[in-house]
Amino acid sequence: MFGFGIVWLLIGILRGRRLPIWLRVSVVLAGIALGASIATMGMRASAMLPSATPPTVQQIAANREIGRHFYGIFGAELAAIVLAVVVLNAMHYPNHILCAIALIVGLHFFPLAPLFKLPVYYATGLLGCAIGVAGFFVADDRLRQEVVGLSFGFLLWATAAWILWLGPFDAPRVVTSLTLT
Repeated sequence: MFGFGIVWLLIGILRGRRLPIWLRVSVVLAGIALGASIATMGMRASAMLPSATPPTVQQIAANREIGRHFYGIFGAELAAIVLAVVVLNAMHYPNHILCAIALIVGLHFFPLAPLFKLPVYYATGLLGCAIGVAGFFVADDRLRQEVVGLSFGFLLWATAAWILWLGPFDAPRVVTSLTLT
């Protein structure tokens, strides 16, 4: 989520109007802080992983089922994005593609919320859809790219920060769900 947030923010910064230096520096500093926090939490979580206990047959089956559902959702998302790009290009609205992608990515969080047992994904999905829809109503093309890119990037970073903040409080569930198969 952090990496995709970077991509969205770069789109907003590079495709939009020239942002003030203080805002660009603030984005970089926020990214460094969030990235360092994620790395720190990742190192702490890897130290907590139960290495001596092999996963049970049920855990392996559950992980495979989660993976199957995740890749199904991801595949549908990619197909919808490709379709949106083709349709918007055919309709001569290429500057609205980012809005459509934001809407589609927002929608994909709704089935991910119950799959990963992360209720925050419902809020991310709702706000992501709102960003995408609102972007369609921005008349200026550069401003649209800036608003959608920056808003969605910050939304993803906020979601990552929320999950990171909840990590210590939900560590037993998080660690047991990290069993790799």
